[in-house]
Amino acid sequence: MASSRQIKQTHGHVRIAVNTFTSANMDEYQMWAQIAKKYTVHEETYLLTRNMLASGFKPYNELGLEKARQQVNERIKMQTPVTDYSGDEWEVIVPSPYSKDGIPVTVFKPSSAPEVPAIFVYFHGGGLLVGNRKLCEGGLKIFARDSGAIVLNVEFRLLPDPIFPLAPFDDGVIVTNWVLQNKEAVGGHPHSKVGVGGDSGGGSLAASVTNDVRGLDFQVLVYPMTDTTLSSPTIQEFAECPIMRAAELKWFLDTMMAHIPDYNSNPRVNLMARTNTGDSPPALMILSELDPLKGCGLDYADKLRAAGVSVECEIIKGVPHVFFMLRDVFKTKSAEAYAHVVKYLKKFQ
Repeated sequence: MASSRQIKQTHGHVRIAVNTFTSANMDEYQMWAQIAKKYTVHEETYLLTRNMLASGFKPYNELGLEKARQQVNERIKMQTPVTDYSGDEWEVIVPSPYSKDGIPVTVFKPSSAPEVPAIFVYFHGGGLLVGNRKLCEGGLKIFARDSGAIVLNVEFRLLPDPIFPLAPFDDGVIVTNWVLQNKEAVGGHPHSKVGVGGDSGGGSLAASVTNDVRGLDFQVLVYPMTDTTLSSPTIQEFAECPIMRAAELKWFLDTMMAHIPDYNSNPRVNLMARTNTGDSPPALMILSELDPLKGCGLDYADKLRAAGVSVECEIIKGVPHVFFMLRDVFKTKSAEAYAHVVKYLKKFQ
């Protein structure tokens, strides 16, 4: 059996117990055994774990930032199932005061778009550290195709950035404000409703945008990190989860926030520090049942509701963080989650 040891790590006011081990002699069922005592782990979750073991996938905190980015980029090349999509696809460059080259955005306008389509601005996952818009391209085509909405895929700058410490947050605001003022430039109508969304770090970014941009009609947040203090009980509950262990989550947060010393009190970064939550648009939140971030997502949903914001919250059973855009592995569970997104987008057509 794999050797294990307990490490106590302090993050802010939170002590996290991290169980690290070598998985060389463990199979995917053994790795999920403790969690499976309380939850039903879906077979697609076991399949992902099996694939990761077979491919030699390493946790990001063991790789460091550059190698982590390389690993994700290789995964993007391998995980792109063909998407049946009918419609237009083009790129626009949104002007930015932070870059002479602007912010690249891919536009998907499906042939199913109505006369006044909704416009959905989407930010990819990767903890604001890794990945690019290719990571979610196939999923966004499905959202567009099945809902009729115009979907925009944003290539925002990544963290950490010592010169522009809030780079992705600034890019999110710039793109969203530009879209609100230029709906027809992306194939929309002057009366098109506009919303933002994203998964993981992209979900956090989308929620942050609603802190600074007025006039939005909806938001779709997929397992976002909404509390940088890591104080939710599910952080402890899933500290040994094979996908997104506590040590890996802490690495993400420490690396992201390297140049943002006030991140726990900054409402653009820590959503639970917001004081203007009542200005938020209606929300759909999709969470993974087996995810350390599940608790902070539920807490943020409660915060929105307490401020009078309409929130629909769906917890996808038996799956971990990262499942949403891994359509090649989570064939049924990603489809389940996508159906919620499509149904929600149709409300704004």
